[in-house]
Amino acid sequence: MRAVMGRDRFVDMLQGNIVTVFFYHAIPNVLGMLAISSSGIVDGIFVGNYVGDSALASINIIMPVFSLLLGVGVMFSVGGMVRCGKYIGESKRDAANAVFSKTLITVSFLTLILAVSGILFIDQVVAMLGANEVLAPLVREYLLIMLLFMFFLPVSLCLSFFVRVDGQPFLAAAAIVSAALVNVFFDWLFVAAWGMGLRGAALATGLAHVTSFLVLMVHFFLKKSVLRFSWKQQEWSEMIKVAYNGMSEFANQLSAAIVILVFNWIMIGRFGVEGVAAFTIMHYLFFAEQIVVYGFSDALQPIISTNYGARQPGRIKGFLGLASLCVACVGFSLVVMLLLIPEQLAGLFLDNGTEATMRITLAFISLSWPAFLWNGFNVVFSAYFTAIHKPLPSAFVALSRTLVLPLLLVTILPVFFGDNGIFISFSVAEFMTFLFVLFFFSVMRPDKIVHEAF
Repeated sequence: MRAVMGRDRFVDMLQGNIVTVFFYHAIPNVLGMLAISSSGIVDGIFVGNYVGDSALASINIIMPVFSLLLGVGVMFSVGGMVRCGKYIGESKRDAANAVFSKTLITVSFLTLILAVSGILFIDQVVAMLGANEVLAPLVREYLLIMLLFMFFLPVSLCLSFFVRVDGQPFLAAAAIVSAALVNVFFDWLFVAAWGMGLRGAALATGLAHVTSFLVLMVHFFLKKSVLRFSWKQQEWSEMIKVAYNGMSEFANQLSAAIVILVFNWIMIGRFGVEGVAAFTIMHYLFFAEQIVVYGFSDALQPIISTNYGARQPGRIKGFLGLASLCVACVGFSLVVMLLLIPEQLAGLFLDNGTEATMRITLAFISLSWPAFLWNGFNVVFSAYFTAIHKPLPSAFVALSRTLVLPLLLVTILPVFFGDNGIFISFSVAEFMTFLFVLFFFSVMRPDKIVHEAF
């Protein structure tokens, strides 16, 4: 089967050297994620410097909408990918193709329904997001254009997951890098050169999603593609299992949507527009680190799910250890920068006339940096639990770090520490989640779960 699947033994997920295989999948994935990160940060830089901090705050106001839409796509995509990887490890090619086809159809259908609903009820959505009279027109302008392109983001993400499990991580990375370059170019053209404001930033992002979609579609028309799409599918009940297995990824996105929504309400209530802008800058910094961490964890999932299907716990341990070491280095590096050059990092997104926003941002950075010491491990082990088909502990970890604990702590800590309690809530939440991760892993070690499953 391995010969049929077109795997070179040197980088075969079941036979290749652990270090070589891991970095063969991780490096292009991380580079692609870095492209996404840099693209998002460039968006913030152009908007913050050429449009203003109110426009920067408006982008963050609509993030819950996209977290929800993306969460639906990620839930099915990740669940389908790990199930597909398990079938590949078990040499069940037809079953792998069926999961791929049904997942892509499901993600496309649900995305269209949600995007159209958002357009039809856009005024209600803007009001629900909590935009005040200053931000509401900007939010509506940006959101409407983004919803018109929304189909391409979740579907492209779905395609990228299956391209990676199909043994082509570099193509998946190339699609992301191409999209990032398109986004940066049109940001410069539309926002800086033509002065189109938020509308230009939204168009640039939308065109980037279309680019990624087109690049990824090429793979499934090539002979080296093992996975094949078919409209004729049966046993759609399997999508329930796929959704169940990807539940933690949906929990991540839904939690992010709720937490961003609540924090936006809190920041605009306590600090005004400048508070939301400061939270937006912190969100960009957090996003930059998280996207790299997710690059390692996403690369880990198809490898672990395939070795899980092939009953190789020793290799699972090796891959998990490498991923943990990598995310530890990423987190430590960002902590060093946050402690040494916080003004320079915050200044990337601001012009000289936003002293209040800068002051709040620096306060946020000074008290939230410990979160980056722990969150990488939490993400990697949540991905591990998903890959071994243990969605409940994965969802528990995801919900703890991104929803339950942040909301609980942001309610309790300000009572004792004032505004500082808002800024430290993420750090405390990540540390408490890390303790849960240690417990779950102690009872779900690779050798134990493989023995129990087979």
